[in-house]
Amino acid sequence: MRMVLGGLAAVALTLVIALTAVELASQVGEIRGGGQGAAPTSTDDLAELAARLVSPPYPMPDGSTQTATLHPGALPPNAGFDLPLPPGSHLVGSVLRQRTNANPSFDAVLDVAGTPDDVTSFYERELGKKGLTTPPAPQQMQPGGFQGTMGPAKGGMYCKGDGLPYVSVSVFSRPNAANDVRVHFEPAQPPSAQQFIGSPCSQKGGPQPGMPAQRLPALRAPDGVLLQASGSSMGNARQQSDGVATTTKSAGELESFFAQQLSAAGWTRVAGAVDSPLAFSTWKVPGDGDWQGVLIVIEMPAKDRRSLMMRAESPTGFGF
Repeated sequence: MRMVLGGLAAVALTLVIALTAVELASQVGEIRGGGQGAAPTSTDDLAELAARLVSPPYPMPDGSTQTATLHPGALPPNAGFDLPLPPGSHLVGSVLRQRTNANPSFDAVLDVAGTPDDVTSFYERELGKKGLTTPPAPQQMQPGGFQGTMGPAKGGMYCKGDGLPYVSVSVFSRPNAANDVRVHFEPAQPPSAQQFIGSPCSQKGGPQPGMPAQRLPALRAPDGVLLQASGSSMGNARQQSDGVATTTKSAGELESFFAQQLSAAGWTRVAGAVDSPLAFSTWKVPGDGDWQGVLIVIEMPAKDRRSLMMRAESPTGFGF
């Protein structure tokens, strides 16, 4: 479990610290005056600051520390892995992370044209040639309810078995611009380092006993609408998802858009109404039992703010 959590934490941390690396990488290259891909020197104050910002300031449980080296416009030399680059893509740069007594990992940032599906399809094909494939879907409840728009539009995990190495790809769509693509490579590690560097590809553990069925389908916002998932709950015979949307669209327009997704997921509309600032609908939920659903959208007093709620519940508790 410690290994799996460690691997998942590494992937999540990558998405945060890579943002800082990208913003500073171009400035490092300009101030240093060297060519793209040149290693920053220890006397360059900005390079040292950037490297420190993308390195954890605390030691690992085994006492080891990590250093980072930025490579604007280039992949790290001698990193032990030849990362495929999509045709026509622009390599913004990379950061090499070296931990004592462990093999180095790296993150790369690219601008890639096309759709997010194009990007993940490219990596699925090219990484497959290197023996890295998509792992089996874990036997756990799939996420349902309102899906926030702040995360990646598409992502992929590519593994060699259920351990190391692995490659993760996250694709962030940008309006009127190429996709912002983040790639993380985690190499195989010696036994001494495997205790603290796990793999999210691990299939150990299996499904939790007594796991209930997911009754809420995933609902995504219309293009151009900022949606933030604000909470979810599950207990006994009731599941609920809440969210907040920022948009000029009315409550009725949003309810109609989400209702189409509910219908596509097998929900059957029973009734509904629109009376600004409120729009709602009630539903019969598919599956075993007598589950019922409700979708509510409210136009809040704050400008362009819409409160969202979706709930599924069983009056008798049957089918949980």
